[in-house]
Amino acid sequence: LAVVGNVTTVNPLAGWLTLWPGNTSRPLVAASNFTTGQIANKHFIVGLGPDGVFKFYPSATTDLVFDLSGYFAP
Repeated sequence: LAVVGNVTTVNPLAGWLTLWPGNTSRPLVAASNFTTGQIANKHFIVGLGPDGVFKFYPSATTDLVFDLSGYFAP
């Protein structure tokens, strides 16, 4: 199972954002990079863990807006 959507960073400090399935360790790759004050939008597809959860980690202070638009099911 996976979800599809867009994530937007609003009023961030420079950094990056990582998304990953809830039952795994945080990967070393970024889903989005952003600079201070930049409003950055990024399309994503992320798997869900067995509990139906995905996790996110912003490396810097920011507001995040998630817009889920669909999902993939087996």
